[in-house]
Amino acid sequence: MLRIVLLDNDHGAHAPLSHRLSAVKASPYLLIRADNWDHAQAMIASGPVQAILARSDFLNVPRECSVPIIHLADEPEFHPLPPGITDSVWDQSSASELIRCFNYAIERHALRTALDHAASYDPLTGICNRQMLHDRLKQGMRRALRSNQPLAVLFIDLDNFRHVNDTLGHGAGDAIICEVVERLRRVLRNTDTIGRMGSDEFGVIIEDYGSPSNLLHIAQKVTNELAEPFFVDSESLLLGCSVGIATYPEGGQTVDSLLLHANMAMQQAKGQRGCNFHFYDDRINLQANSLIEFEASLRQALRRNELELHYQPRVDLKSGNIVGLEGLIRWRHPERGLLGPNQFIPLAEETGLIVPMGYWVIARACHDLNQLKRRRMPPVHVAVNMSFRQFQDSQLLATVKRLLDKTGIDPHSLEFELTETAVMQNPEQVQVTMRGLTGLGVRFSLDDFGTGFSSFVHLHNLPINLLKLDRSFVKGIAERESDRQLVGAMIELGRSLNLEVVAEGVEQRQQLEVLRGMGCDQVQGYFISPALAFEELCYFLDAYSMGREEALGSV
Repeated sequence: MLRIVLLDNDHGAHAPLSHRLSAVKASPYLLIRADNWDHAQAMIASGPVQAILARSDFLNVPRECSVPIIHLADEPEFHPLPPGITDSVWDQSSASELIRCFNYAIERHALRTALDHAASYDPLTGICNRQMLHDRLKQGMRRALRSNQPLAVLFIDLDNFRHVNDTLGHGAGDAIICEVVERLRRVLRNTDTIGRMGSDEFGVIIEDYGSPSNLLHIAQKVTNELAEPFFVDSESLLLGCSVGIATYPEGGQTVDSLLLHANMAMQQAKGQRGCNFHFYDDRINLQANSLIEFEASLRQALRRNELELHYQPRVDLKSGNIVGLEGLIRWRHPERGLLGPNQFIPLAEETGLIVPMGYWVIARACHDLNQLKRRRMPPVHVAVNMSFRQFQDSQLLATVKRLLDKTGIDPHSLEFELTETAVMQNPEQVQVTMRGLTGLGVRFSLDDFGTGFSSFVHLHNLPINLLKLDRSFVKGIAERESDRQLVGAMIELGRSLNLEVVAEGVEQRQQLEVLRGMGCDQVQGYFISPALAFEELCYFLDAYSMGREEALGSV
């Protein structure tokens, strides 16, 4: 039997609920009662407990709880869930409704636990990922400030790693990455934090290292260790590394500035060739002055019509049809060429330019939808990303209505993508704004699903049509069973919410076939097509439509 702890100081409430559950044939749940949180925690410690069913008086969770907590409400109306509460159920609900709620809460908690780990740790090596390293660095900086102890960040980039992947394959590359982590552990202390920042990039946080000479000695040990040859399938490989070092607070007073300056120092080390390290200093920072000029250029780009919207097709896995497009902004810089969003969107968000830029994207998407209709292309949805900052803008609803009226497109063909994190920042305000936009006919999709922790109740109450699985979960499904189980659980969760599920970042046939077998509805990624400029897109849509019967076998 699966045990549910009823947290209630009313001794008479346990029996009716327990009787209601036991009346269901083959009910898997046994209800046991606890008077207070200490009693409940003792029960969890003494034996397996699957969930806690808590009355309103016990919703102030005193500490982190290892099992899901369900609010047993005395009225059927929905209220926002307090922090730490997984779900809510009315105490007069039928036994089948109670069991359904228990099942969902337990499954959701298990998925959230897996997502917690996936969101914080690199799946290949088990060390911190970029986000977790950010969090650890923030905590370390606070400790350094309180204790007046030194702290440093090492930014490590492997030399010649791409050559390994290209010549020996990704399996050899993965083996080397794991070996790098083991070598770093050998020369660093247990208290030092290692994180994987990218494919062949690592960050190391070193606290309380003593004197500058000690830090120099650590950097020397790291470069010496990684200069030794690696052995993969009887092949001896010399890679080496470049290391940039920034100290707190001299090298930066925020997490982002410290990492940026360590990265800049690493670039200086890489320019020296060989296995080198370099400390950040103010002379390197002179290069950052170009960022000021870059911001001015970005402001002018909006006026000079230098922005473009490229489109990546989205394919329905059952029909093989292209049913959607994701609009992705590009900047045709007069000197630097075509720039991707990662090269200028962070600056746009920091400066507030993201709002007018977002309106340009919506206007362009509406215009291009109108052009597709005029060219008699098959109807598709066009999805555009919307920042939370723009979502809060007071002119959003009026501007979208004006653009829809001006272009005459079907509002249902326009889709706004919000990230799960943005949705959860202010759920009540988000819900009001989304209702206003859906009143115009606009659709919504939840982007990067799985990277945040929205509750079932919130998702259920938002007018969302699609869930988009983040590419980080799709990447390893062809190789790793754990990734397949995680993605499968997320697809099942989407199905339980009656939402279509779209997988992003599909780059291989094996990934597509795994997703098809799991019942995923739609896919997008380089395996289908990269993002295309509008005229290229029209050519692609024509060619795809004419060859769709053959394409069904390949897609």
